[in-house]
Amino acid sequence: MARTILTVTCGALLLTGTALAVPTTQQLCDYQRLTAWKKFYGCMETVLAKNAKFIIFNRFDPTVDEFAARAKCRHAYFRKWDGFQAKASLAGSTCIGSRFIDNGDQTVTDNLTMLVWEKKTNGDNVSNDADPHDADNGENWGGPNENGTAFTVFLSALNSGAGFADSNGWRLPTLAELQSIILNFSCHGSGQTPGCRCPTSPCVDPALDAGNTAPLPHWSETSDLTDHPFQQYAWRVSFLDGSTDSDQKGSGGNVRAVHGGL
Repeated sequence: MARTILTVTCGALLLTGTALAVPTTQQLCDYQRLTAWKKFYGCMETVLAKNAKFIIFNRFDPTVDEFAARAKCRHAYFRKWDGFQAKASLAGSTCIGSRFIDNGDQTVTDNLTMLVWEKKTNGDNVSNDADPHDADNGENWGGPNENGTAFTVFLSALNSGAGFADSNGWRLPTLAELQSIILNFSCHGSGQTPGCRCPTSPCVDPALDAGNTAPLPHWSETSDLTDHPFQQYAWRVSFLDGSTDSDQKGSGGNVRAVHGGL
């Protein structure tokens, strides 16, 4: 009899534990987002790994294959957001609704990546070093260490005092993060052919204010490991067409800050 009572008690505890473990709608949303990001990031890292072995890309002789590979990674990732909208189990969570939310403080939140992006201003082809948000300003990455104007001037200005938009921790995006705000387009065949080409320039989602986005290469914080151990090169994303390139860190490039993320 004692064994029977013990079994029932344990069963009741298990049932109670199961009931308490049921995830909320928002938790389901967070899980879906994290899973989607993991696949996207892994896809992008695979392209970088192949690049490091010069399988699909050579810095001195870039091919269309890398463009196509990254486009396919992005397209698969962006489709996840469309899939979220059809899931009744996510109703009421932040996975439902508009992907990009303008926060009204010159920042935009991406509800797919949970990144908060800086919006640029004054895209008039005239740089203004006094305004860190000017879309036409060019900065350099620096040497192996983060000692270029992208860090010492641009990010320093955004993180001074209470911080831009009342936030500190602004940084350059990783290569994968920077790729996540490119326009969504399908890719069939080789990159840059009619079946795999960014539909417009600048190739950035309208929520990020394309009118104030220079169609030029933008720095990521991701170093090019093919240059290891010198690390004199870093990756950039061009909003002209969504392509990537690796350039010397002392070279000029545009910048867009970000914070947060999954």
